[in-house]
Amino acid sequence: MLGFIICMGLLSFMLWIGFKLTGAIFSACFWLFIEVPLAVAAGGIGLICCCTIILIPVGIWFFKTGFKLLIPGI
Repeated sequence: MLGFIICMGLLSFMLWIGFKLTGAIFSACFWLFIEVPLAVAAGGIGLICCCTIILIPVGIWFFKTGFKLLIPGI
């Protein structure tokens, strides 16, 4: 009976580690392949908008959006 409890505890621990690692890898891939290109695109649009005097407020908004995508919590 003690061996069964130890095996179940070990299996639970291994599954917990697997779920943590999978979640971390998924989160890193989402940031790298989705959020970074969107942030670069937003920064590019912001740069283009800041070249004109009329669209500077829109360009600043795009820059802020790009930084918020790159660094969550700003």
